[in-house]
Amino acid sequence: MKKRLYLLLIIFLPVLAYTQDIFYGKWQLQTDVSSAGSINIHLQIGESEKGILYPARLNFNYKNFSGSYDLLLTKRNSRQLSISKNKYPINESPFSLNNNTLLLNGTLDFSKDLKGNPQLTLSRISGKKIGIALNKISTSTTDEKKTAEEILSLLESAEMVFKNVQREAWSDSNALKILKPRLSPVYFGLTDTIFVHSKEASIIFDNNKDNDIITVQNNGNNIIDQVDSKKSREAEDFNLDTGLNIITFFTDDFGKNPPSTASIGLQLEKSTRQLSFKDNDNFGGSVMAIKVYYQYNKEDFEKFESGPTGIDVQKLYNSIAFRAPAQDSGLKRNGKLVGSITSHTQQLTFAIWDDAVEDGDTVSLNINGKWITRGFPVLKKPQYITVILQPGPNLISFIADNLGSIVPNTSVIEIIDGKKRKSFFIETDLYQNNLVNIYYDVKPD
Repeated sequence: MKKRLYLLLIIFLPVLAYTQDIFYGKWQLQTDVSSAGSINIHLQIGESEKGILYPARLNFNYKNFSGSYDLLLTKRNSRQLSISKNKYPINESPFSLNNNTLLLNGTLDFSKDLKGNPQLTLSRISGKKIGIALNKISTSTTDEKKTAEEILSLLESAEMVFKNVQREAWSDSNALKILKPRLSPVYFGLTDTIFVHSKEASIIFDNNKDNDIITVQNNGNNIIDQVDSKKSREAEDFNLDTGLNIITFFTDDFGKNPPSTASIGLQLEKSTRQLSFKDNDNFGGSVMAIKVYYQYNKEDFEKFESGPTGIDVQKLYNSIAFRAPAQDSGLKRNGKLVGSITSHTQQLTFAIWDDAVEDGDTVSLNINGKWITRGFPVLKKPQYITVILQPGPNLISFIADNLGSIVPNTSVIEIIDGKKRKSFFIETDLYQNNLVNIYYDVKPD
């Protein structure tokens, strides 16, 4: 029995370690960035809210200068944190850096060194791309002026790699304030909290003259992933999770004319909330977030969950085939979410065609781990497939069987739900599938 227990621990301990939060704790600057004087910079990261929002404090000591700054870190993906535009000075002496902390905008990228030690590497947004004039640092003496100039050089161009020196999360009364916008001393890119009674939501795309690349997530799941904000797109429907939703809007690229001016509309119930990098508060930043709390009618929801089908919706969602059957190698490829919709009918019609050149592409379609069709030829003329949905979430995977004579494998799919139609451009290859989430909203009797 003990041998079996030891074996289980050996198997599962690495998995448990991997699923632990890798970001919180104390991180110390290790890179030698100056020979002119000693430097001590450390970053303290607190426990996250829903694994997405991390309160943090940056402590900076160089020669006779010291400063402490509160900031918000937002998880972009499993290995990357986006840094808030604003860093609020808790204390600074003998002078203030003013808004020159903008030079630390960008991301912190997680990796491990050759010895397996965790580290965070600063990847900056170029100061020239921020689009905000940096204020001159006011100093009293020649020595202070020299120190200020050296600090600006450090902030702007020094390589900064932080090694983890303590796994204890930063705990401070200010950490709570960073996560509660109504208590925050400054705007950290976070808006608090809208309460709604409908789970249906939409992202509406505004016209943008520059081709900024943007990503929108809800609770860490992509609604759109790295799309060109200049291209016109139909609204993206998605469903709120029960309880707290943290909707994050990232500008992954500042386009041809930095900084980003991308904006979207977040439609909730009958109102639309604008999220825009054109606004003064967000101008020059790379991330903003908004909290939305969905409150459902408990009796109707319980009836829906048990329902006449007896299906446990949460178990159904957890079982949807993000993990592919071993025999279906096509499902093991990376997946890119191209859209989400809500349907109130169980039976949908898919129209599929090639809007460019008919070049011999064939695709396979999979829904919730089951094949709809395999080796389906994509022709210039639309062809139709009927799909039966399960209650709750349904994951549709579009898989390239070949690349035709023109790479990649491309097609258009139009999902027809009664009078409602929505089209998606599908672009797949032998390494990446396209995914569409369809939520079948069963109305209780």
